Amino acid sequence: ETWSSTTESFLSHLGAVIGLGNIWRFPYITYITGAFLIPYIMFAVLCGFPMLFLEVALGQYTREGAVNAWNLSPLMKGIGFGCAAICLYSCTYYITVMAWGIFYLVHTFTTRPLPWMHCDNWWNTNSCITYDTLLNGTMSANISLHKELPIIEFWDRYVLRKSVGLETMGSIDNWQMVLSLIAAWVLIYFCIFKGVKSTGKVVYFSATFPYVVLAILLVRGCTLPGAAEGIRYYLQPNLTKLQDPNVWVQAGSQVCYSYAICFTVLVAFGSYNDFHIDCYKHTIILTTSCSMTSFVAGFAIFSVLGNLAEVTHKNVSDVVASGPGLAFQIYPSGLSLLPLPHLWNALFFLMIITVAIDSQFCCLEGFVTIICGSWKWANRNKELFNACLCSVLLVFGLVFMTEGGIYVFEIFNNYAVSGIALLFLATMQSIAIGWIYGADKFYEHIKEMIGYYPSAFLKFCWVIATPTLTTGVFLFFLIKYKPLKIGEYEYPGWANAIGWCMCLSSCICVPAYAVYQLLLYPGSLRERYRKATASIGKFEKRNSIQKDTPSLMEEEYIVQSTMLFSNC
Repeated sequence: ETWSSTTESFLSHLGAVIGLGNIWRFPYITYITGAFLIPYIMFAVLCGFPMLFLEVALGQYTREGAVNAWNLSPLMKGIGFGCAAICLYSCTYYITVMAWGIFYLVHTFTTRPLPWMHCDNWWNTNSCITYDTLLNGTMSANISLHKELPIIEFWDRYVLRKSVGLETMGSIDNWQMVLSLIAAWVLIYFCIFKGVKSTGKVVYFSATFPYVVLAILLVRGCTLPGAAEGIRYYLQPNLTKLQDPNVWVQAGSQVCYSYAICFTVLVAFGSYNDFHIDCYKHTIILTTSCSMTSFVAGFAIFSVLGNLAEVTHKNVSDVVASGPGLAFQIYPSGLSLLPLPHLWNALFFLMIITVAIDSQFCCLEGFVTIICGSWKWANRNKELFNACLCSVLLVFGLVFMTEGGIYVFEIFNNYAVSGIALLFLATMQSIAIGWIYGADKFYEHIKEMIGYYPSAFLKFCWVIATPTLTTGVFLFFLIKYKPLKIGEYEYPGWANAIGWCMCLSSCICVPAYAVYQLLLYPGSLRERYRKATASIGKFEKRNSIQKDTPSLMEEEYIVQSTMLFSNC
């Protein structure tokens, strides 16, 4: 299967990298870390760009999914299995964000005024105070410090119906959220049920519509009173935070998240490319677009945060509780101040749903490509297999609909699909191509596809910069590790242990499969290593042909030498 056009290919990759990671995750990670932008830029340049290109080029050259692509160097095939594990974890919990978006969208149409803009709902408490009351100055600053906006109570007490912790998981009593989750999975199924043929058509809308809404949010947010203070908080780093390893891990994690690195999707989508498409130029545009979208989304959300800080007489850092609900509290607050608030909120939540669809079906398509590449029945019955997969993941996702579901969500977010697992797999990928397979050999493959050698900077990153940066941050985090804490809630030891098991389940795939490969062959360790790193299948024949055939640089040298001797 291939994309029907270059535009479809580019938009599919754009949809993979422009998603919830930019609009939902980037702002709240920035909010909780402080000096986030400095390590983020470092990771984007030294890890994000080179690794994104590596995965796309790997898929385009091998024409395989994230597991079979490593038949180039079977010793490192465990990388593909590790990425598949992360992908499966991500698909299980990420869909919850899309379900939240559907839940909010439905309430935008069914109630008037908007339920998160007044305090007359059954879930509101005596501490609730409306934005208009604060804006009119009818309450003193000291009293307003102890009040909560209705948008915050709507999130905590109605959407999540949050319990006090993991010890009290509670029941699933929010049937509207369950219906939203079912609707989300139905939408995802119809996006992927035909494979690349249906995926390619969805991205024409889902990859472009978010920019329209984001532009509206940016303009409105920057014109609000107090917006400058919020933007100052966003751009002015707290340099003391750079001593916290979590800031660096979150930066690396966010780059991998937003660039879709180690999520199988880039290799899968690259395998659908035409063999000679210029994936290098596409990668430059994709990485620039991704980081700029995240940066602009930060302006949009922090301008509204500054406004809320001014009217509530609080510091920007204290306006709302940090966490995954930040976007669902701040964006609607800003849009509700516009004329026709129902319309703008509806457009925003439609945008959340579209970017969630992008993130979810891209990740799921990467996993499906792996399974279909190894299991003939799944490949022949793709529609039925996709239906079964979506149904199973829906059942597992019900745990996030419980009263303690948000605490499980954070375990997935901080351990299963965390910076540690992503950084480890990114390190292994760069070592696999840069050192084991050979960066020079991979460069020859790239020239075979696009007709020229890309910048030598990429080779430098694969061999030195990327593994050095990711390994350094990885070790820094392990040395200064602190158990998970969200707000004032400290996770119990058993919860952290479960989280580490989920994290290690993807990391262990790499050394485990490497040992398995070494045990397959007889002989000394050196002989086993040589056989385990030799390309197999169709790549064995292709590489043997290339070994016997001079490279383009060698051919040019031969031609010049022949001309020189003929002139003599």
